[in-house]
Amino acid sequence: MTLGSKVLKPIMWIYYSRLLKKKVFCITALFSFLTVSLFLSLKTDFICSLSFLSFPEMSSNLVPRESKHMLPFDNFCFHPYEKQFSTQRIEVNLSVNDLELTAFIGQAENIAIGGAWTPTECWSKYRVNIVIPYRQRQEQLRVFLHYFHRYLPLQQIAYRIIVVEQSAENEFNRGKLFNVGFVESEKRFPSDCYIFHDVDLIPQSLNNIYACTGMPRHLSSAVDTFNYQLPYCGILGGVVAMRSHHFIKVNGYSNMFYGWGGEDDNLYFRVSQAGLNVIRFEPDVAKYKMLRHIKEIPNPSRFQIMEMDREIYSAEGLNNLNYTLLSYELKPLYTRIFVHV
Repeated sequence: MTLGSKVLKPIMWIYYSRLLKKKVFCITALFSFLTVSLFLSLKTDFICSLSFLSFPEMSSNLVPRESKHMLPFDNFCFHPYEKQFSTQRIEVNLSVNDLELTAFIGQAENIAIGGAWTPTECWSKYRVNIVIPYRQRQEQLRVFLHYFHRYLPLQQIAYRIIVVEQSAENEFNRGKLFNVGFVESEKRFPSDCYIFHDVDLIPQSLNNIYACTGMPRHLSSAVDTFNYQLPYCGILGGVVAMRSHHFIKVNGYSNMFYGWGGEDDNLYFRVSQAGLNVIRFEPDVAKYKMLRHIKEIPNPSRFQIMEMDREIYSAEGLNNLNYTLLSYELKPLYTRIFVHV
């Protein structure tokens, strides 16, 4: 063995030893990362699964309307779909035109101007204002109105449909329109229960009672476009029911989210910060069909806005809401609030 090989051998041994240690460390680190990721995923799925209530728990979680006129001997409605699970479905007409909607107005019973309905033969335990943010979705709005004015009377829910339409000047602001709908409704026809509802979502189960629960409720937790599964635990979009004092407590939605995305996840944060829990019912109850529409381009700044709003949410929302009311109309099937925001 030469002198060079004697010197080179220990050097090579040290080099390969270090290289082996590096490989072992990398493999160990990768394995640890995958293990932790799998654990967090399973933990998230487990927590999400615990957050779903079964249908028999529905009636014990729903909160009756507040009314000074409600007495123990009042003739309450039976509300059949909260008592027993039903497979009955209402057909969704996906191509309602103006003539069909006009004909429907002539046939519909007990729908007051402004899109309000209440049962005449009994006293509904539940009364709700349904607020819809809207702009240039005429086809979907016709389908929505045609469906809901058949769907909700079967549940014997006293309700009013309120469409808050945004003017064309700025990008669409879903959260701010919800805030406007709440404020304007409280001035004219206040309710202790509000449902904040996208116009493109149609409930498929009559057991999905349109009423508030003791805590904020995510109604649309099983949408067909997500294969009827909850995409992630922190989602609170689509259709949300909240009691009015809870909506005030969380300071409503953020007003800062112009464009698509962010305001719904931010609402989940606000609800959590207020010490409230989100209630969801099992997928068989919470099934929704999403109406077809052109996908919006996500706001690239939504994550930065979300982080910013988390620092100021208590001072940004209902309590600093500003808008211009352009018109207010009582249409045959809905109340229209037209605003600039």
